[in-house]
Amino acid sequence: MKRLGLALALFAQPALADPEGYDHTMNWGYGAGMMFGPVLWLIVLGLIVAAIIWFVRRMEGTTHVGKASAALTELDLRFARGEIDADDYTARKKLLIG
Repeated sequence: MKRLGLALALFAQPALADPEGYDHTMNWGYGAGMMFGPVLWLIVLGLIVAAIIWFVRRMEGTTHVGKASAALTELDLRFARGEIDADDYTARKKLLIG
């Protein structure tokens, strides 16, 4: 029984070394840390999600230039097939180029 008491006393030394009592919050309390800790993690998580969405959209290549070039290609094909006349072709091309 003495050995068990000695072992427990050895393990309790860090807690007994603090004369005012064991304070694992280091006098900060729970208020600010408990309130803003989860908010900080939500902000970090939101930034990670935003970065992933930005990266995926960037890799897909969905830019306005790609859409305009596809539209110009379709316009050229319609003009080549004779579906639209030259005036209509130039007017639409001006709209697409901007």
